[in-house]
Amino acid sequence: MRELVILAALVSALHAASLPTDTDVVYKCQEDQDKIATLEAESFINDHHRHGYKFKFVSLDSRSAEEKTDPCEVILGITLEETECHIVNPKPLDQCTTRKESETKVTAKCNVTISSVEGKAAVKRYACETESASHEILVTKCPDCPSLLPLHDPKALESVKTALQKFNKESNHKSYFKLMEVGRISTQWMFSGQSIFADFAIMETNCTNKEEDACKALCGDHARYGFCKSSKVGNEEPEVECEIYEAQNITHPMKHPGRHEFPCHGVVKIPPSIYPICPFPPPRLCRGPPDLVPLGTPPPPPQ
Repeated sequence: MRELVILAALVSALHAASLPTDTDVVYKCQEDQDKIATLEAESFINDHHRHGYKFKFVSLDSRSAEEKTDPCEVILGITLEETECHIVNPKPLDQCTTRKESETKVTAKCNVTISSVEGKAAVKRYACETESASHEILVTKCPDCPSLLPLHDPKALESVKTALQKFNKESNHKSYFKLMEVGRISTQWMFSGQSIFADFAIMETNCTNKEEDACKALCGDHARYGFCKSSKVGNEEPEVECEIYEAQNITHPMKHPGRHEFPCHGVVKIPPSIYPICPFPPPRLCRGPPDLVPLGTPPPPPQ
């Protein structure tokens, strides 16, 4: 009897191994293979998104296939929504939730060109229009909901600076963490005054938490990253909570953007309150438009 059970298990395992999987299928740009293509597009876009938050596929809106091309090519119009997972968060994308309407949704409409390379779906290029939900519409539905502020708002950046100092002073981590980037800033008016809410990513440095000067960020497999949420009400001290992620053995090491570097010239809207999905391949510009300034630079004084 025991031999029969073992034999049945072996037959079942062999049958399962013989079933075709997505990795076995030769991609031919066919309509019934659009799920393969959209999953590849979602993964590729997030792999090349260097600022802000991960995006999740929501819908396939259009498709157009190039006739009689070798390799085949298809252009997909897809919608992505920003999640609450920052790019430093190692959580798998399927575990990340998209934002609620009350949090000001961010949506990206993308045209993605998919080709077949050695029988696999491969992204050739994409361009996206990334927009936050209309503040005017949000106010009519939820007048008390926080509204987005520019990422270089001086008052908000000061609250982030104070919150990070507080974290480094009070945390049990031996290393000093420095600001990687501000992910999102919002504000809300209360009886006690203006409230400022900030989300920001931090990175571990080669200094102890007792040192601050000339600290350099750790890189690659040795780096720990974190994500913080802070809130400041009126003139009170900010409250801050941070998640620290252990160093990851990742295939593509996290790139360190400049502290207030613009993610992609010509795509960021002024004033910037979100991080858009940059086009791929990136355009080669000799210089950015004249009205682009580094994030964190205070606005010019009124004339």
